[in-house]
Amino acid sequence: MGKYKLLKIVFITAIFFALSFLISRNFNSIDLTDKIVFIPIKGVIVSGENGGLLNEEVTTSTDVINYLKKAEQDKTIKGIILEINSPGGTAIGSKEIADEVKKINKPVVAWIRGVGASGAYWVASASDSIVADPLSITGSIGVIGSYLEFEGLMEKYGVNYERLVTGKFKDTGSPYRELTNEERQLLLGKLNIIHNIFKKEVNENRKKDLSVYSNGEFFLGIEAKEIGLIDHLGSKETAIEVTKKLANIKEAKTVSFKIK
Repeated sequence: MGKYKLLKIVFITAIFFALSFLISRNFNSIDLTDKIVFIPIKGVIVSGENGGLLNEEVTTSTDVINYLKKAEQDKTIKGIILEINSPGGTAIGSKEIADEVKKINKPVVAWIRGVGASGAYWVASASDSIVADPLSITGSIGVIGSYLEFEGLMEKYGVNYERLVTGKFKDTGSPYRELTNEERQLLLGKLNIIHNIFKKEVNENRKKDLSVYSNGEFFLGIEAKEIGLIDHLGSKETAIEVTKKLANIKEAKTVSFKIK
């Protein structure tokens, strides 16, 4: 065997072992164990990619929806837990997340830690099961459109609001003047439309008529369990056990998606 041929064989053999080592190492680094993923929904829920003001903690619907889709595509993820600690937020942002939750073909459990109210409860209602602490705040199925009005303050300091509009309702809701009765009824009508959609969605999601509890009142977890707003009283461990049962698995590794 010639020297050149021998070197060629040694080179090919070395390449083969190097590739085998790399493939083996990469394969071993892939975690194929069953997982349950936590997706946080904390602070005010907003639509799209809008951020919060100053240091206000917010959750954007875009972030949550992206993580839900990622969890859906990952075959090692067998269940999803929405870790909720939110007073709610915009109707659009809440509805967008709730709609996406209902599309997921894996068990989704809502775990309400401190607060899961208003829009956050809308999101929770879309899950397969809701777990809450006995003292957590839930419900608050209602819509708010209140704002500060500065007309009196402006008059006190001699500041006038020069109204120039093309359409009598164009500046409805301006903080610089008082609402007319007609405008107030107009805005209340819009809020009632949103409220009716909110109630309808919750009733359909929970598969029961909860309209009597849809007057904006909040309920402690222990009360919410009695009237059917939630399914289980408990902690993080309870949420994990409920998720494993729904996913029909005995053991699972827990991981978390961190929303920036």
